Amino acid sequence: MQNHWNDRFSSEEYVYGKEPNNFLKMFFESNHKLFKNPVLMLGDGEGRNGVFLATKGMNVTSLDYAIKGLEKAEKLAKEKNVQIKTILADVNKFNFGENRWGTIVLIYLHLNTEERLILFEKIKKALLPGGLFFVEAFSKKQLNYNSGGPKDYNLLFDKIEIEKVFQNQNESKFEIIVSEEKVVTLHEGRFHEGEGAVVRFICKKT
Repeated sequence: MQNHWNDRFSSEEYVYGKEPNNFLKMFFESNHKLFKNPVLMLGDGEGRNGVFLATKGMNVTSLDYAIKGLEKAEKLAKEKNVQIKTILADVNKFNFGENRWGTIVLIYLHLNTEERLILFEKIKKALLPGGLFFVEAFSKKQLNYNSGGPKDYNLLFDKIEIEKVFQNQNESKFEIIVSEEKVVTLHEGRFHEGEGAVVRFICKKT
């Protein structure tokens, strides 16, 4: 898969566009005080979302395992006159640390069920008190649409699954701010275009 993403990002074109995810942009503009530094962007690809937050004054680290994506993220940051830190790493092997990040953003990063649940547990520990976890990803109903995303059911998100993980009060507590599954119209480059079924989830570590 790493070669797949390097191939996809190897052209001059920004295949998902240079504009940020619409939900991220809208939520930030109305709730910017919820976003805390430092920010970790998971699977940030060509950097459109990380660079957007950097233009808003956030201290952004963009993580991806496709070097071609990160190179374009750095190029986009220069174009926008901001700085981001890039890390070439597999999200499944990356050391998130504990109480380290003020905001963690996951936008269209799709892992299998086992990997996803392990990742969520790492995120719970890695967020600072008051830290925000922000998600938009394709839901399992995306199999009914042709606007992008994986065609493997296990790689798609489930609203109930993610709610259960962050409602588990054994360790840190989380306030769920947004949890919804809906059909939206995507205009994000040539691979995310048209109607799509997404899960949107935002929670705050208390």
